[in-house]
Amino acid sequence: MAKKLVTEERFKQMREQLNQADSATKEVPLGAIKINDDSITKGYIEIQGNRVPVSDNFFRKMATELKMSRGLTNEMIKNEDGKVASALMRGLKEYRAGRKGSENVMLVANPQSKMVVDMCSPNGFRRLSNDSVMDVTERIINSNPNISIETIDFDPRTGTSSINLLNGEEIGFGAAGKDEFFKFGFSIVQGARDTYVEMYNQRLVCSNGLRVSLGQGAIGGDRAINFEEKFRLTGTGAEDIRIFLNRIEEMRKAGFVPGAFGSALERATSTKASLFEVENAMLAAQRKVREEDPELKKSYLDVVARKYFHTHAETMARITRKGQDPYALSDKHKSFIRTGMSVWDVINSLTFLGSNNSGIQFDNQYEMKSTAGKLFAKGQKDGYDLQFADYINL
Repeated sequence: MAKKLVTEERFKQMREQLNQADSATKEVPLGAIKINDDSITKGYIEIQGNRVPVSDNFFRKMATELKMSRGLTNEMIKNEDGKVASALMRGLKEYRAGRKGSENVMLVANPQSKMVVDMCSPNGFRRLSNDSVMDVTERIINSNPNISIETIDFDPRTGTSSINLLNGEEIGFGAAGKDEFFKFGFSIVQGARDTYVEMYNQRLVCSNGLRVSLGQGAIGGDRAINFEEKFRLTGTGAEDIRIFLNRIEEMRKAGFVPGAFGSALERATSTKASLFEVENAMLAAQRKVREEDPELKKSYLDVVARKYFHTHAETMARITRKGQDPYALSDKHKSFIRTGMSVWDVINSLTFLGSNNSGIQFDNQYEMKSTAGKLFAKGQKDGYDLQFADYINL
């Protein structure tokens, strides 16, 4: 197994890169933001007569801040109904600005893309600077010799990053398979507006990294240590950082192993993935493929489907043989259809692509580790699509 560690020299290089890419923020009155009929389709807002470019996801963030329905917003934007969505946002913005007077909002920009990527209330911005996060990381490493930095993941387009740290101890889960050995740790994640910690682990057989939050529960099976396995920095003051570090120290003392991990792993290995779960994972990977040449991109998309999510095509063919049109099925229909991969197989395909060099170039490759973690956590929260399939016989 290749040992992946961030050297001191690499740490310095990443500190410099992250410092140059740190978010820029500006408070502006909500009423000063102008949305035109073509703002969504062309990706911009106006402030004091100046056109300001925004990211693809900005208007969804703005809609959330304006208390718009998430489902309605997604439907209008997905259907490219920009004028209606713009008019609704404009009305809500003007209503809120008029009701609350000179209410300010915080705009968060990525200095590399020169785009505004997020909007929130000033009190909602609780993000440490990248330099401060690197200082906190150094402090953790220097005081805990058994903890190492596995990788530092960074997406220059959004300015988000994740510092993934691992404890040196290897832990096996025989009930899920003789090769299921892991190292556990945590990720310090820099979102657009906040700094938070998620559980992180590495599957040793293939060096796959997995970022996962299993919700609230015991760490290491110790019921006395019961807190959310994903927690945020509550502020940027010295006391806030001290509390943040203390919670990480509690996790360290318990070995960083989420109490629910063993049962969640066994559940993922023993449950067949639905067609919906496989298709969602496959599309998440395919959307990240970076290639300008159309023919070459198509071949990469085919490789992702054939090599890492082969059961998707097999299941679609099986549905066709049984006289149904697989492309006419809704997501709900697909969630009832069994495939030949376990949920754990699907998770490992995502984490492999997110952690290793597959020969395919991806945009923000590392985000797939987080996507895989969300699928893994699904079994602990809502349940996998086919987790309770036996209930049909009751």
